[in-house]
Formats: sequence, C-alpha cells, structure tokens
Amino acid sequence: RVKSIETWHADAKTSASAGESVGLTLDTEIFVERGQVASLETSRPMLTNIFRANLFWLGRKPLVEASRYRMQIGTAHYIVQVETVEKIVDVNDLASSDSKTLERNGVGVVVFRSRGMIALDPFMTDTNIGRCVLIEDFSIVGGGLIDMAGFPDQSATHAIRSHNIQ
Repeated sequence: RVKSIETWHADAKTSASAGESVGLTLDTEIFVERGQVASLETSRPMLTNIFRANLFWLGRKPLVEASRYRMQIGTAHYIVQVETVEKIVDVNDLASSDSKTLERNGVGVVVFRSRGMIALDPFMTDTNIGRCVLIEDFSIVGGGLIDMAGFPDQSATHAIRSHNIQ
C-alpha cells in the first residue's frame, strides 16, 4: 500500500500522473529495484520468461538463434536469448521467409527466453511495457513490439511462496 507520494522540494501529494518524477513511500519496507513495475492488483502486468517480439534489426552482425542480448523494457534490463526466429519479413514486398537469420535493417518475428521472470504486457495492451530495445556491446541493435499470443501469463506459477521472508 502507498503511504505517501513524494516530490522534490514540495509537500507530499495525494496523486501523480504519467511523466511526473515522484517517489513512493510504502506502508511496508521492501527493496524495490530499478525497473520493477508497480500496478493495481486488479490490472497486473503479465509475468513470463518466454515471449515473442516483432523486431526491427539494426545490428551490424545478424541476429541468429541462440544469440544473447541485453534487453531493456521500460527502465529494466534483462539478459535474453534468441529461442527461435519464427519468420523474416521482406520489407520490399512484405513476403515472409523461414530464414533463421535476421540481417541489418531487416524485420522479423523472434521468440526470446530469459532466465528470470519479466513483467511485461503485449504492445496492444500497454505501450509502455509492451516494447523492447536490444543492446549489444553498449549499442542499440534492435527494437520491437511484444506479442504474447500463444504464450501464457506465468504469474500464477510464481506467486509469493513464503510470507515470513522480507
């Protein structure tokens, strides 16, 4: 539960809007890491370690299956691995191919897997945590829109298992 909403050099507020820089004081002390998502319990984001992205590739080296990248969703960073390249879309005639290599300036549909759980939503549901950026060697090499069609929300399998550990 939110105890107060704090702003720099101002009195506590009772509400905040998107784009405002605020701090939240909670009624229970917990450690919140950069990139973690706060939401109403009734509209939680999906939790998953496997998802699909419609990707635009900018990297000098092609994207291939089993490659690892740092992915940014919102302000959170994750290490992800290319599980499979489902299809490549030819940008000239929009025909698709079954190639498993996504070349520079190419568009494709790629399935990613992470070791840990990621809070995200499909782009059509939430544009803020429904898009991603791929980073390799400190350079942005791709960007995409998340699509969860065919992948389950894994929130139920990762519920709180112990209430005595803080």
